[in-house]
Amino acid sequence: MFRLLTTILLLGAAQILPAQPSDLFFPRNLQRAYDKGTRSTDGKPGPNYWQNRAAYQMNVSIEPKKRRLQGEATIVYTNNSPDSLTILRFKLAADRYRKGSLRDEDVNPEDVGDGVTIESLTYNGRPVPEKEQRRGNTFLDLQLRGKALPAGAAATITVKWAYTLPADKEATRECVCDPTTFFVPYWYPQIAVYDDYRGWAYAPYSGQQEFYHDFSNYDVTVTMPKGYMVWATGEWQNPADLLEKTYLDRFHAAHTDTGVVKVFTEAELKAGGVFKKAKQHVFRFKATDVPDFTFASSDHYNWDATSVLVDPKTGRRTFVSAAYDTKSKDYYRVARIAADGIHLMSTWQPGYPFPYPTMTVFNGNDGMEYPMMVNDASLGDRDPTNLTVHEVAHTYFPFMMGINEQEYAWMDEGWANFFDFLLGDSLTGKKSNLRGYAFTAGTDSDVPPMVRSSLLSGGAYGTASYSRPQNAYLALLDLLGYETFHRCMTEYMDRWKGKHPTPYDFFNTWNEVSGQDLNWFWKPWFFEWGYPDLGIQSVVREDATNRDVIYVEKKGNIPVPIYVEITCTDGTTQTIHQTAAAWRAGNRVARIDCPSGQTVSKIVLGSRMVSDVDRKNNTWTKE
Repeated sequence: MFRLLTTILLLGAAQILPAQPSDLFFPRNLQRAYDKGTRSTDGKPGPNYWQNRAAYQMNVSIEPKKRRLQGEATIVYTNNSPDSLTILRFKLAADRYRKGSLRDEDVNPEDVGDGVTIESLTYNGRPVPEKEQRRGNTFLDLQLRGKALPAGAAATITVKWAYTLPADKEATRECVCDPTTFFVPYWYPQIAVYDDYRGWAYAPYSGQQEFYHDFSNYDVTVTMPKGYMVWATGEWQNPADLLEKTYLDRFHAAHTDTGVVKVFTEAELKAGGVFKKAKQHVFRFKATDVPDFTFASSDHYNWDATSVLVDPKTGRRTFVSAAYDTKSKDYYRVARIAADGIHLMSTWQPGYPFPYPTMTVFNGNDGMEYPMMVNDASLGDRDPTNLTVHEVAHTYFPFMMGINEQEYAWMDEGWANFFDFLLGDSLTGKKSNLRGYAFTAGTDSDVPPMVRSSLLSGGAYGTASYSRPQNAYLALLDLLGYETFHRCMTEYMDRWKGKHPTPYDFFNTWNEVSGQDLNWFWKPWFFEWGYPDLGIQSVVREDATNRDVIYVEKKGNIPVPIYVEITCTDGTTQTIHQTAAAWRAGNRVARIDCPSGQTVSKIVLGSRMVSDVDRKNNTWTKE
């Protein structure tokens, strides 16, 4: 409670600093990035911008009956910062199940144990003794006593480890979906982000908040018993070594085919003819400039695949597939939905070529995104379009754009909500409703999104991360119009893809590219407590212009568009629209002119696109 109250007080008692626009609160601790020239107030990376990198070469295997994962890695970590690093911080996400770890929700007691077992660990060829390892809260810090990593230098780390995958089928974000099916994220010791505005990332993985990763290169081999297929981040390097010709031909065909190809079915996989004969299967995957690596495996899943053109200028295509249980009837459409969604993402929203060469939607237990991989539960009889599009759209945020989800979840989840709303409508031909922001807006669970996500939980986290920013982005699209909105979006992506933007990089870029000072919009939507609420104040007959005039009152502080549907006495109807710019000047009342010469009999204010906490004052009928 104290931490949350402190954050709220800081938001209310804004200390204005000259590096940022004077009407937006700017935290003092972010100032150093601007002082050092790593970020600029125009929204561009500064001339001294840097970020660290790693290259992972890893081997991993799973013993299915014991759910035991074993891995070994050689990691080359490059310190591009101007600082000499006296510690090297690793994230051990599987330590969430370690005895004594902090957790946001209960887990199956059977899964609580020793967490990750570190079997060996070296730094530049020297074994790291336990006294130089500090471990806790899903982190492992190497104390580089007398051997700090200088600016511009690289270090080589080797590590061997093991842990037991959780048995609970509902485990957060990971899945032992059945005794021979596994979705495995966050499985390796990963070097944490050291950035220009906070230093080492320090929010532990406790279950709710998601992640923040550096961009790295991966070369990974995954070993499974014979009969198992593996899907993973990156491009499969050795399909010809494992697949029989019939299935290899299908696999290759799907890379250029626009129709869905059944690479293999459950029946074919169980019949034993898909793979070449071997005692075990060793898969190799490579991925470049991605923030994480995830894999999944099964000995009985179906595999559908197709491809989609994502960049007409270069002819680049993305290989799109779905791996799923035969019982998941909704999944027979998922490869098609994902490919069609990626086409719209590349050409319409966000209107930027899909950045990855592959995308696999895996039939797991959740609704969760990873680079080139998605863990989606089956929805049974429900339409999987919005879920599929939402998780695939995360490719842009937080993966292409290295968003710090632990602190600013609205910078990725809000966009994914925005995309699945618009793209879902286009793909299904149906008009869906916004996530229910109007139900929580203005309550004590409606916390300004600029309160750091690591300080939030429950409904406050959900509203600040998902529904409120979705509404804000839709109002922003309406305000700017598609052309300006798209220009801002693509410039933001060009500036910050493969980097780590903060909220101020987002705000400042859109201000500059749009040519508008949008701080009047950013402030109530992202910094202030409040809610959207419009009402019909009055309807007046204006004799001089022979028209009815509607006066709409902005009763809440959050600016939203105005949609008014009028019905005239002759039975004709018309919808009149004003963007949220109606409130730019700080006025509380907006004037809406009805058609000259007509008399209005009924007015309905509002739209499915606009949240409004009180609709009782949104209808007017002529007496």
